[in-house]
Amino acid sequence: MRKIQALLFISIFCCATSVSAQYISLVENKGEIGLMGGASFYRGDIASDILFYKPNIGVFYKKQLNDYVGLRLNYEYISIGANDLQSNNFYDFKRGLNFTRVSHDVSLMGEFYFLKYINGNKQYRFTPYVGFGVGAWKSISGSTNIDTPKTHRTILFPVNLGFKYNISGSWNIFTEVTYRFTNSDKIDYFSDVNYHIPAGSSTIYQASTSGGDQYFSTKLGVSYNLLNVYGLEPKNDPKRRDNIFKGNLDKQNKKSFFKRVFGVFKRK
Repeated sequence: MRKIQALLFISIFCCATSVSAQYISLVENKGEIGLMGGASFYRGDIASDILFYKPNIGVFYKKQLNDYVGLRLNYEYISIGANDLQSNNFYDFKRGLNFTRVSHDVSLMGEFYFLKYINGNKQYRFTPYVGFGVGAWKSISGSTNIDTPKTHRTILFPVNLGFKYNISGSWNIFTEVTYRFTNSDKIDYFSDVNYHIPAGSSTIYQASTSGGDQYFSTKLGVSYNLLNVYGLEPKNDPKRRDNIFKGNLDKQNKKSFFKRVFGVFKRK
């Protein structure tokens, strides 16, 4: 008798889990659009001991390929700059170089979730993620006291690390850091092969021989998922659709399932 009860319990549990899983799979994430803003930081030859930050904004569109992998197209309006006169390094301070740049930053990245993420489901509502890819940087405007040939565009290789949290339904908030390795050493107008002689001085100053310039941005943002919900008729049953986004439908179906099963044993 105990074996029969145990088998019955296991069967009921498996069926309930199956019902719950069916409704989880009804929500399909087709893509995501987002808006973000924060600060950008430059790392290169000028005032290399200080991080100068300027504001930046951006948008993205992501095509979700499965529960864990997406392909993301990003655009950011980037401002960077630095000034040797604010450096604590005596060599940099005496050199006295400065620059500012405003640019477009476009990239295509693969994005990978560490955890399963389902909009509207409280059990899967957050995940850290990582991304990497390739992009292009194009200068719009800039200023400098460096008299060297200028770079207006280059290839870059971004690496992205972030964390996303589902607020409600299709809406999410996220924070992320994107680091760019560039294919140019003249984003700051001053490459490793250039030298500078300040006015009134005979001393020759060179760059730091650090290789290609780099910059990164830290951002906060909000995004909206483009969802498909299958197997429902929203016009005829709006409450049922809402329950899926609130993560309650699986609980309701578990209750109704157990009612139907144990209702058989009730005395008439």
